[in-house]
Amino acid sequence: LLESLYFLAHGRSFRTRDRLSVIGSGAQQAKITAHWIQNDLDHRLGCRIFPEGRELLWNGKSQAHWTKVYGILRVLIFTPESTGLFRTAPASRRRYFDQAIGNYFPEYEKYLSRYQRVLRQRNQMLQNRTPPTWRIPYDEQWADLTARIMELRQNYLEDLMPYWTERLGGLTTSVSGITARWEGPIPQKPKPTTQSLLELLAAVAEEESRIGHTRLGPHREDLVLYWQERPLREVASQGQQRLVAIALKLAEADLFRRRHGHAPVFLLDDVGSELDPQHLASLLKSLKTMASQTVLTTAHPGEYSALEAKTFTLEAGNWLS
Repeated sequence: LLESLYFLAHGRSFRTRDRLSVIGSGAQQAKITAHWIQNDLDHRLGCRIFPEGRELLWNGKSQAHWTKVYGILRVLIFTPESTGLFRTAPASRRRYFDQAIGNYFPEYEKYLSRYQRVLRQRNQMLQNRTPPTWRIPYDEQWADLTARIMELRQNYLEDLMPYWTERLGGLTTSVSGITARWEGPIPQKPKPTTQSLLELLAAVAEEESRIGHTRLGPHREDLVLYWQERPLREVASQGQQRLVAIALKLAEADLFRRRHGHAPVFLLDDVGSELDPQHLASLLKSLKTMASQTVLTTAHPGEYSALEAKTFTLEAGNWLS
């Protein structure tokens, strides 16, 4: 159920990249539909998933991209895995924030897609030992796209941080005053320009020719959190890092509501197994104050008995109520 709701909003699963795995065994396709009313407007969204692709239907009309959906239906999910965001490898955080920034700045996805294409072409030329002069057009594209991507990443972080620190303060007093910055082989200050990036690229040209791939760029960056002037992952407990990740989700919701005027839908997948009763109560209170529709799953329904919620029981794959 949670995977279906998430797929409708994002066009992909949060659980797997394998499209075939979301199609039932022995079936040729999967179909998801949703109907809701928001601000007195009737919305109908449908998605069909095939082995070779997918189709989005918005109010009965086929859509080429999910961009239109992002401003209407925003779905955020908590899973036991997502609470470990800041304990994973940098690539995981890049993927997470690339998606979040793309939802916030629609042009970001376009720049990132073009950058990845240029990066592949440039790496191929480096591996094939092509003359440096042949790479000049790709170097210029790399520099222009890198400057745009880094600027949007920084802008997003500056908009996010006030909400992030506020939400964290509402969940716990044990972690306060966190800061965050993008770190990588390209200095953030002064603000990179196309020309300064080309100069940095020229400085590592010999090394890149030797190793056969691009040394610099957004694909090498990581978002690093600091607490008490030390990296969070080194000084915070696993429980504290979970709360930081949850506060991030709440802050994303605040940003979305500021831009679009309504709260997103939250999906909670067995989050009670990751949080103690006190912090779980704080999370549910935060969700209630932002008037988000929340769908949660649990193997221990007694933990949520105080909620005024519609409940469904699933046993052995069958809905009982």
